Amino acid sequence: MANTVILGSELMIFATISGKSEAIACATSCKLDISASSLETSSKDSGKWTSKQASKLSWTASSDNLMVITEYKKLVDLMISRSEIELEFSTVANADSDNGLPQDGWESNNDGYKGKAIISSISLTASDGDNATYSVSFEGVGALQAITA
Repeated sequence: MANTVILGSELMIFATISGKSEAIACATSCKLDISASSLETSSKDSGKWTSKQASKLSWTASSDNLMVITEYKKLVDLMISRSEIELEFSTVANADSDNGLPQDGWESNNDGYKGKAIISSISLTASDGDNATYSVSFEGVGALQAITA
């Protein structure tokens, strides 16, 4: 089976807000970071090299977006209310690079990862003569799990 390279435009963060899963609007980029803290397991038997083992796992995500006031307000309200939201990182099922956003919105391919998260920060930038943008950061609450169809 050949490896298929995924275009960045085909991978999105979907957020479930008010029971409906939808892609975060007008994203220009998104990012998922998974990390493990480590415990040193060195002993006299280790010699001059440190021994380690993976300990706790954590994940964060972020999205950079063109400013859409309704989307921005939804996310700010969720942050202020300290609400957990379900995030999904998946390719889109209805990608068509020639036509952009489908009329009924993007649909997840359900082929990535999902988990609950809190919004840890939102920053808005509005430079003179440029498009207004915002960045939103999420911190995972519990496990990040593979989506099984």
